[in-house]
Amino acid sequence: MTVTSVKRGADPDILKIGLSDGSLFFIRLSYLPSSIKSRFDSLLTQNTPEVLEISEAEQEQLLFTSQCVRAERKALQLISCAEQTQKGLLQKLEYSGYPEGVSKKVLERLVSLELVDDRRFARAWIQSQTGLSPKKSTSQLVTGLMRRGVDGRIAEESVTSLYPVEVEARAIAWYLRKKGYDPEHLHQLELKQILRRAGFSKGSIRLFIDEIASSDGTCT
Repeated sequence: MTVTSVKRGADPDILKIGLSDGSLFFIRLSYLPSSIKSRFDSLLTQNTPEVLEISEAEQEQLLFTSQCVRAERKALQLISCAEQTQKGLLQKLEYSGYPEGVSKKVLERLVSLELVDDRRFARAWIQSQTGLSPKKSTSQLVTGLMRRGVDGRIAEESVTSLYPVEVEARAIAWYLRKKGYDPEHLHQLELKQILRRAGFSKGSIRLFIDEIASSDGTCT
């Protein structure tokens, strides 16, 4: 098999390749092994490019790279619609029919370019869930992030840094009103158990109870 034509577009990393069997497709040089990439670099620097003989293994690499280009376009479409997590984007690419190896290769590049960032996703999602009227416990936020593909450690760190106990304590007040509890007429131990079961953090529970005590409530 031979490469009969090579054209470089506006993106210098993208090449349009023509093979002797009549097939035409796009590849991204960044996805190629260095050994094959150097052969194309040499070919592109020639004033009169010659045909390039390629092995069966090299042809497979070119086809793999072509799949990566198509998968990358799909990934960028998804990213343009909404922030994506690494796990979520990988699943969507595989669901769209791209092989696991292709999807992982594309994801690796997009992460390196910071187009996919789990911490950025977590920050945006937490802000959308809390806003001006927080109604979630830290446990609910962490679980929600993990369900969306964010690593558990990143989820916990993000919630801890972006959802201080002062804000979560406001969510406790909302939760108790929703459930019909009057905190001023509950024993402190009973109130703690209710809030712990709901997933609120120890710090926010302590702060909430302290605020009740300081306002001469009857929760003891």
